[in-house]
Amino acid sequence: MRPQRWLYTVPLRLRSLFRGRAVERDLDDEVRFHLETQIDRLVARGMARGEARSAALRRFGGVEQKKEECRDMRRVRLVDELIRNVRYALRTFRKAPAFTAVALLTLALGIGASTTIFSIVDAVVLRPLPFDEPGRLVAVLEIPNQGTAPMGGQTAPQTFLDWRAQLASFEGLAAFSGASFEGRDREGHPETIRATKITSNFLAVVRVAPMLGRPFTSAEEIRGRHRVAILSYGFWQRRFGGDPAVVGRTVALNDEPWEVVGVMPAGFEYPVATSRPPDVYVPPGFGEKDLVRGTALNLVWTAIGRLGRGVSIQQASNEVDRLSIALEAQYPKWHPGGGLRAHCVPLQQHVVGSAPSWLFMLLGAVALVLLIACANVANLMLARATVRRPEIAIRAALGASRGAIARALLVESVLLSLGGAALGLLLAFAGVRAVIPWLPPGLPRAASIAIDLRVLATAISAALLVGVGFGLVPALQLSRPNLSAAVKGGGRSTAGDTGSHRLHGALVVSEVALAVVLVVGAFLLTGSFARLMQIGAGFDYTHLLFVALHRTETSGGGGGAEARDYTERMLAAVSAVPGIQAGAVAGPLPLSGQFVNKDVTVGSRVFSGLAVGIEHRLVTPEYLKVLRLPLLRGRHLTDDDRAGTQPVVVINEAAARMYWPGQEALGQRLLVEKETVERFVVGIIGDIRSFGPEEPVRPESYIPLAQGAAGGAVLVMRTPGDPLKTLPAVKAAIWSVNKHQRISGAVFTLEQYMERLVAQRRFNMTLLALFGVVGLVIAAVGVFGVLAYQVAQRTGEIAVRMALGASAIGVLLMVLRRAGVLVGLGMAIGTGFAWYFSRLARAFLFQIEPTDPRVFAAALAVVACAGLAAAVVPARRAASVDPLVALRRE
Repeated sequence: MRPQRWLYTVPLRLRSLFRGRAVERDLDDEVRFHLETQIDRLVARGMARGEARSAALRRFGGVEQKKEECRDMRRVRLVDELIRNVRYALRTFRKAPAFTAVALLTLALGIGASTTIFSIVDAVVLRPLPFDEPGRLVAVLEIPNQGTAPMGGQTAPQTFLDWRAQLASFEGLAAFSGASFEGRDREGHPETIRATKITSNFLAVVRVAPMLGRPFTSAEEIRGRHRVAILSYGFWQRRFGGDPAVVGRTVALNDEPWEVVGVMPAGFEYPVATSRPPDVYVPPGFGEKDLVRGTALNLVWTAIGRLGRGVSIQQASNEVDRLSIALEAQYPKWHPGGGLRAHCVPLQQHVVGSAPSWLFMLLGAVALVLLIACANVANLMLARATVRRPEIAIRAALGASRGAIARALLVESVLLSLGGAALGLLLAFAGVRAVIPWLPPGLPRAASIAIDLRVLATAISAALLVGVGFGLVPALQLSRPNLSAAVKGGGRSTAGDTGSHRLHGALVVSEVALAVVLVVGAFLLTGSFARLMQIGAGFDYTHLLFVALHRTETSGGGGGAEARDYTERMLAAVSAVPGIQAGAVAGPLPLSGQFVNKDVTVGSRVFSGLAVGIEHRLVTPEYLKVLRLPLLRGRHLTDDDRAGTQPVVVINEAAARMYWPGQEALGQRLLVEKETVERFVVGIIGDIRSFGPEEPVRPESYIPLAQGAAGGAVLVMRTPGDPLKTLPAVKAAIWSVNKHQRISGAVFTLEQYMERLVAQRRFNMTLLALFGVVGLVIAAVGVFGVLAYQVAQRTGEIAVRMALGASAIGVLLMVLRRAGVLVGLGMAIGTGFAWYFSRLARAFLFQIEPTDPRVFAAALAVVACAGLAAAVVPARRAASVDPLVALRRE
């Protein structure tokens, strides 16, 4: 179309849409003008005016037809018809408030829950990393060749430097590691400054440049030249007030001045979108031992790389693996007990970890809720459409085409779905805010979870699809009405309703089947979580507060007697705080995830490795009593167990079984790695699960702090109530001994540690149980709605039955039998699907079989009770029909 044509037609079409009445008046005037002109011409030729009008109308071809042709030429008929259908649908909804409210609420629950879970899945799993060409970024992970030790893929600096120098598949290879420093806030109080150590080319690999200043240089990777820092945007704003002249100034880290060389842009953080983003980025500070392969195996660095153009992940993995084999042959003593192999994975996969498995499980569960909601609304639409058959028949009799009727009904369903989506989005906004605090700690990219434009677009698209989905069947069914039956029947049941009844029943059966799958899943996860919590930790971890102290030269960090004296003074100070029942010092703590595993020599036998080595804990005598560890035999540690006396140890039952099978361990001797004197076993305590209820019990030893040397101190205190309420007084007591004492990291209770260990299972169980309840309620509403509709449609039949002698009990049982058939079919189909898909949930279960018949029996009993409960009201309504009143109305 030529531009001149566009300049004419576009304004005309817009005017036709938004100023329809004025356009219609202009059309009437134009048609009248043409008719009057033609009439005047015929009159001028000698015709009478009446005869001339008739002739003009015949030649014109019909006024209304010409108007329709003109309207068609505007090409806005479909839009105009859509507007009329929208207005009509809104009037229809206003006339049926009960139907509208139930349908909107059902859709809002389904769409709101789906949007909430999708927002989490999208932020954590689906959203690409916020870097240029993220598909070319990979993580290079090093794992044991024979699975000899649990590793997270980290590598040593020596290996990384060899990779960076020799690998040709990468455009760039960098590494990072977590770290923390002690500093002071603007008020001068001690604080922990979170950091990420990055190699000099890290920012070049992810293609992000500092907003101010410069990146690190390769020379600054070496210890002695490494005291430079790049600030995060948040730390720059918080500590320096956003001062643009910050580059060149210093920031105190561990009481040492570090030069600020740059500031990262807002929104950048690595690791990506963590709940506690780093404050600063610093160079690695590689020392001499990190540059030469000796005895130090410091596996704390994670390597990431950008693949070269045209290089696949498999090609890069093959090259890294070949280099790993070559390095193992070159340095056979570097990792004794089993070689290391390296491979590449997409960085996105490495960042999200195992989160996709359980997140997609929840997304699948919430999708079932949405399907149940759609089936329920489709049933409501069908029931309402049956009542509207006379109306639809009249519209068809007046000339409405099948397509026009179907479009009108689809517009109603789409409007209903969009209304449900609007309410669902409000629920989703509230749901995301409610769910975020419950998310498992450490969930990657959790900080970026939000209802943003991407999630909104997905929700609206899903709403349109849902609207068409549940509205299509009623639209197709009613777009070809039986005019005579509809008008004669007056909306009552006719013989032609058999197909409609079957469709209603099929939808109810599908709702019940989907609900069975949800409820079975909820029961499985609930039973699994109950089994997990029954195991417990083996000791009383409630009302325990612990504070980790950073050991420095000014805080008794000299070691030996000086360090022990300092620790005892700290313990005495906090033990005197009001509200502290007892205190102790230990390291490391159970449930914290930290451990010190050491080799053990018993006689001539050596036990080495994580599986058989002993977990080594240095404790003060009060520790076993503070944690209320169960003493089985022997005695606790005492104040008499000091330096210069007989070296003693308390072990757990697992260590006794492993090291002295079939013998009495009490009174035996063992030699701990790097110690020169054997220790005498003076006590045996019960087994505790120091690594959480899911982890196996390991051999453990408790050695008096006075007979050892600890690099740091962890104060453990038992309180009668909330431990965190005593924290300010505990800190004041610590600083009364040493005002320079730093408190490392965050302060937690052991209850919080336990919550972290079971948080993911609790989260999955809670949400799936919630989805199961919602799905079950919606399915029950569907059963109720269908039976209520069928009772209303069969009122005349029921009246005749009762007039001929049928009892109220018989009618009641008739309706209940119908409900039993629908619910029973749904349960049978749902059980089959649940039995099949339950195997996929095996990875999420703990000490419970996915096909446990007791779980299935309990779930089916709940579904059966809900279905029959939903049928009671319609059944009682049918049994209370008055034959005389019903027949008179017929």
